[in-house]
Amino acid sequence: MMPNLNPDIDVRLLTRWLGTQGVKAGLKESKYITVETLGRLAKGLGIEHGKKATRQELIDEIVRVASKRIDKSVDELYRMEQDEIIGYFDDIGVESEELLDLLKQLDLDPGRTGRKNLARFVAHELAETGRFKRIASKGKFPSPEPILARENPANH
Repeated sequence: MMPNLNPDIDVRLLTRWLGTQGVKAGLKESKYITVETLGRLAKGLGIEHGKKATRQELIDEIVRVASKRIDKSVDELYRMEQDEIIGYFDDIGVESEELLDLLKQLDLDPGRTGRKNLARFVAHELAETGRFKRIASKGKFPSPEPILARENPANH
């Protein structure tokens, strides 16, 4: 027997509580949320979808729209100073995926500088964590197993 589902499911709130992956998993695995229900949820979020949209397509689009946290227009963002924009993004808890979507919308590519900054950030975090681990273990930080390239069977 199917439980009586509230037609006013707040997918935005669910996304804040469970995160995008949690909501995707829940909608995908639910035995009670049908494709028809997903269609109603999509319509409630202002999503236009074709009659042949698959369950996964509906879920992906619902979660993309429901997880959107930037509620200012691009023009509003253009009127803000960099520090204000950063503060705004911090306040709303914007996710990386939405920032990448915004860049795509603006036809901007983070390019080499963005990737270089990301690589620097990751390197910094790894080095700092490694340093603290070495300090915590009094310099006896075990050497990791070397990462070996797969052997080519043709070489034997």
